Amino acid sequence: MIKLRSFRIAILFLTSVCLPFPALAATAEQPDRAHQIGAKLKCMCGGCSESAGGCYHIGGAFSGPCDTAKSMLKEVGSLLAKGETETQILHGFEQEFGLSVYIEPPKTGFSLLAWIMPFFYLVAGTLLVVFVINRWSKRPKQQQQLAVAGKAPAVSLEYLARARAESARDTDD
Repeated sequence: MIKLRSFRIAILFLTSVCLPFPALAATAEQPDRAHQIGAKLKCMCGGCSESAGGCYHIGGAFSGPCDTAKSMLKEVGSLLAKGETETQILHGFEQEFGLSVYIEPPKTGFSLLAWIMPFFYLVAGTLLVVFVINRWSKRPKQQQQLAVAGKAPAVSLEYLARARAESARDTDD
């Protein structure tokens, strides 16, 4: 009887000690999750272009997240506590602030152009460089072939006389 009673006390003690841990773990994960979601949102303070999760004004007497970033993270945390998903939270901020609330533009609609254009410019620039290098590499070969064949590029006599007259004037001074 005593063993059964001590066993019940031990079970009751372990249950009372172990049950709060999942709740504590969930609350410990929530600020981290709020910062992860806040990293996708732009701090709307107007003084920086950082994410709400990474807004740290460095320098002067103030160093740390601004009040706007704190309130945004607090709102994200409260929405997480209510059980909203990440997409619901992001959509809510989008409705409140517009598309400018995102750190990265969404990959849909007209904003898709912001994701495609860098690759287009990379390909166009590479093709331009290849074209210019190709032309430059052919030019000396053409001049070497003319020199080997004994043919000099044709220069008009008028141009040659004008060049000799200019050089004579320049050397006489």
